[in-house]
Amino acid sequence: MDDDAFAEFLGHRPPGSASMPRAPRLHPTDPDPDRPKRTPRRRTLSQKAIVDAAVRVLDEEGLDAMSMRRVGEELETGGATLYRLVASKEELLELVIDRVIGDLELPGEPDANRWEEQVKEVVRSMRAVLGAHKDIARACLARIPLGPNALRGSEALIGVMRAGRLPDQAIAYACDLLPLFAVATAYEESLYANLGLAEEDMSRYTDDIRTYFAALPLDRFPHVASLAGPLTAGSGGDERFEFGLEVLVRGLASLAPPDSA
Repeated sequence: MDDDAFAEFLGHRPPGSASMPRAPRLHPTDPDPDRPKRTPRRRTLSQKAIVDAAVRVLDEEGLDAMSMRRVGEELETGGATLYRLVASKEELLELVIDRVIGDLELPGEPDANRWEEQVKEVVRSMRAVLGAHKDIARACLARIPLGPNALRGSEALIGVMRAGRLPDQAIAYACDLLPLFAVATAYEESLYANLGLAEEDMSRYTDDIRTYFAALPLDRFPHVASLAGPLTAGSGGDERFEFGLEVLVRGLASLAPPDSA
């Protein structure tokens, strides 16, 4: 009889499908003074726990701080322990990215009558989700997410664009271009956030750029000088993002075949 079966027999734990009654003891409340104290067993470490800890480190300290050692500290264990479940920091990063992607708000059933808006909703959600996790967007550049959440996101986005009757190759390129737009925007916004500048500081800087453009010699920079106002109006935030998103989606829509009469 192995140790687990013996423990089950004694009633220390239930068997696989039914609970065993606890075996009676002659002195159930009298501890054996000669028995060594058992060290409490550490909770079993799981890959999910590691990824959860990595996301906490990311959110509090940023991407560069998310090392295997630092995540091990967060879990109160040595970094070497993590390697039993996560092969490398690169794999950890891929798991974290997929966890973040899992927060995306995906569209429901693809709707041919509003597919453009559904695409926009997905891209807006990408930007928001990435922006909620410090500079994770930086890790998404030059990397193709292939985890289950990423695949579900791609499947949903492709389904929406197919409802818009876009050519397959256009859809394939859009699956790269649209996330790249969201990632680049989120990354730039994280860079500005890391500067620690107040909103009034950014506003003052924008005003200084406007004044600089307007003061440029007209004989050399007539177009820049004349557009000093528009060039520095809505230069960041939602307005610029929505403009870029509109341009991209309208461009995709132009590739759909014309409606037959």
